Amino acid sequence: MSCQHTVDVGAYLFGSLDLKERAAFERHLGTCECCRAEMLRLAPLPGLLGRLTLEDVENLDEIPARPPKPRYDQRRVLVACAAVLVLLALTGVSFLVWPPQAPPVAAPPSPSPPPLPPTWISEDAATGVNGEAEMVSKSWGTEMWFKLGDVKPGARCKVIVFDRRGQREVGGWWGSDHGPDERIPGSTSFRVDQIDRLEVSDESGLLVTLRP
Repeated sequence: MSCQHTVDVGAYLFGSLDLKERAAFERHLGTCECCRAEMLRLAPLPGLLGRLTLEDVENLDEIPARPPKPRYDQRRVLVACAAVLVLLALTGVSFLVWPPQAPPVAAPPSPSPPPLPPTWISEDAATGVNGEAEMVSKSWGTEMWFKLGDVKPGARCKVIVFDRRGQREVGGWWGSDHGPDERIPGSTSFRVDQIDRLEVSDESGLLVTLRP
């Protein structure tokens, strides 16, 4: 009498069944005499294979094909183990290193950093005012963050936003009494790709023009 599940005995002994397959095979093992007999026959293999070294495998071809006198020694045990390995491979039984080891887990790919918002920088040669504007795209238009240098204190500044069709909007008002590294907010309903230029001015006139 034979059973199609006997090929699973070697995989069970060498720990290559996953938890679900192992539980199913153990339930089957309790009802199948054929598989239990195969289990008893192959049970010594894990321990014997644990004694097999790389040097033993490399020197297998040095063992005489027909030893002059049968003798039960360690070398014949190793040859038998190697033969079993070949037999298991030919019958389609897969096995792992004993004890079974979990496969390496690949590290998840690092997320790409978000692109930096464009920053427009300029300096006006006539007024000596330098400025930069960080342009942040929003669903409603564009958020702007300004830094200005060499603006006279006590002035009231504003920014006018011009789009490529000639329309314009006031993008913000602020006083010039601020620190040199302080960021000044502004906003416009124009998208970044629609904006032609930004003109920053005070009561005396144009201070600096910022473009892409």
